[in-house]
Amino acid sequence: MMPQFNQTPYANEMMNEQQVNQISNALYSYCKVMSVPKMGAAPVVIVGLIGLVTILLFVALGESLLTAVAIAAPICAVLAFLFWLAYRYRVGASKRLNSYLGEDGGQIMFSDFASAQPCMGDQFRLGRYYLFINNGAVLRLDSIVEIVRVATRSGIGVSVTVKDENGSMSLPLCKVHRFNDRAEIDEIRKAVLQRQ
Repeated sequence: MMPQFNQTPYANEMMNEQQVNQISNALYSYCKVMSVPKMGAAPVVIVGLIGLVTILLFVALGESLLTAVAIAAPICAVLAFLFWLAYRYRVGASKRLNSYLGEDGGQIMFSDFASAQPCMGDQFRLGRYYLFINNGAVLRLDSIVEIVRVATRSGIGVSVTVKDENGSMSLPLCKVHRFNDRAEIDEIRKAVLQRQ
């Protein structure tokens, strides 16, 4: 089934404080993007413990200490890289949201979210000025430079690349149906680009 993207009416009237609070709570709940996160010591401790357990396991299985370290090092490097990617994504998403909030106190963004259209089973919402990713980021439509197909082990996904005052990065947007992915991605591209 093809996704449908219709133009939605835009709520351009000024909202009162109660409406702003309701919509901002709904937006934060939908996107789950809060203040800029701190890395903390947890990732270092987790990577260190996994490395230590890996070394002890291979030594217990009869491998030399040098071999066990050689096996554990790449595992720790991959884990550290994954932690860094997740942290970079959270920081980028939070910085973007905070910069949009700083422009006008969030009035335009909140109005846009209130009238945004749910797309692809509500995996993202498409407003007039912003794209809201479920459990992800808020993006200005005019900062989106590319929408690409991404193949993963769990299926076919769509990723968006953004470039703005907060830098350039790619963010996951949604999953599409495996046997209709090309048509759905074309529809997503068309819907986003016509609103830029």
